[in-house]
Amino acid sequence: MVTPERLSGIGLLLETLEGPIRYALLDWALESGIFDFCESPATPELLSQRMDLPVGGLALALRALVAAGFMEQDTRGFRTAPGILPFVATGNPCNMVETLRSMGQMRHAGLDRFGRLVAGDCVAAGPVLFDDVHWDASHRSLAAFHHAVAADIMEPCLTGLPEWAAARTLLEVGPGSSVLARRLLSRHPDLRITLFDLPPVASRIGEELRQLPVTVMPGNYNQTLPDGPFDIIWCSMSLYFHDRGLPGLIARLADRLAPDGVLVSFHEALTEDRTGPPEHVLGRLLPALRQGDVSFADGEIAAAMAEAGLLRPSAQAVSTPFGRFRLDAARKEA
Repeated sequence: MVTPERLSGIGLLLETLEGPIRYALLDWALESGIFDFCESPATPELLSQRMDLPVGGLALALRALVAAGFMEQDTRGFRTAPGILPFVATGNPCNMVETLRSMGQMRHAGLDRFGRLVAGDCVAAGPVLFDDVHWDASHRSLAAFHHAVAADIMEPCLTGLPEWAAARTLLEVGPGSSVLARRLLSRHPDLRITLFDLPPVASRIGEELRQLPVTVMPGNYNQTLPDGPFDIIWCSMSLYFHDRGLPGLIARLADRLAPDGVLVSFHEALTEDRTGPPEHVLGRLLPALRQGDVSFADGEIAAAMAEAGLLRPSAQAVSTPFGRFRLDAARKEA
């Protein structure tokens, strides 16, 4: 007898087979520029001429893009779905094409040797994810990600703090770009912002902000940190690469807080058994197999804050288009 549970199980297995096809379809669409060609409705025949592709295969790809939700079709032809258009259209300030391709490369690297990675036969050597060259090369795609969506999520995490209005100094650890700092400065022009990042990234950020009153400092937080004191220290998806344990890094950050200052963390929070949320467990599987699992468990950062003597903790679940996160904040006693 076929039970609902069995039907659901086979459905899950069969649906998963479409995963590589959906990604290959998106990757081809980004590479070919078809989203730009279809900013306004276009027929397969017209696209065939513009793209110098046979109409038969192109029509099949277009229908698949509709089935995947990337395009829409009506009597006038095919057009890029309005919901994704800002993120894939050339020249749009929210364009994320480079970001999507960069994230795909990072998440999928090693798929062709998955079994060997599980067996430990071909683990990459060295802390590549905390390598100056890697982050320097990722600067543009990270800035695009921040501009398109991430800063919209992060800005209210800071401006909603009870300490926001009275804050005079803010340190952002590992900003990756100048996007958030620009937004915060527009909201709080008197705020003295310090950005601390790896030397090549700091150099790029400094160039971007050379006309604004923002201090940019190069360094590695395992070796040094800006002196402070700071009313707010903000760490967003940046605390993974500690080399002496998370509690030690949190304690050093707490030392840089001003009295009544607040340390704020925006990171994922894996379940106790580390099987969810799926977007983090699956999305980070290949990097974890290559270089180790650095994702934080639910409450791990809050516990390190408490161990560092920070008080009046608060925690909030934040749902984003790029996954579920936890916003933790704790204060230094005056």
